[in-house]
Amino acid sequence: MRRPFGIQLLAALLTFYAMSGVLLALTAATARAPGLRWPLVTAAGALFALSAGASALAVWRLERRAPVLLRACGVVGLGACLVMPLALGGAAGDARPVWRAAVTGGVLFLLFLLLVARYVRRQVT
Repeated sequence: MRRPFGIQLLAALLTFYAMSGVLLALTAATARAPGLRWPLVTAAGALFALSAGASALAVWRLERRAPVLLRACGVVGLGACLVMPLALGGAAGDARPVWRAAVTGGVLFLLFLLLVARYVRRQVT
């Protein structure tokens, strides 16, 4: 079965996201930087890696559940972005810019995956 180029590109991007989540989790777990709540970052990275990996497989296989998994990955990604300022604690100094960046990045990620889920839904049906 020949997959559309957009689906191939999306599966590759989601695979990159999954590998990034694994790298984040492993780095946080092994570095254990002082002042950083590393268990929080490790859990966020691992959950993000699992959701992105499941989404990548579902998109690659053009499964009917792929749009739902993409939406879930977007929500998990938003949550992971919001965990980062929490993990910094008092090390962030003035926390407003950090929170603004985290919320903006998380919302943009969620919106992107919602749009992608719509595209995948059209390709699956």
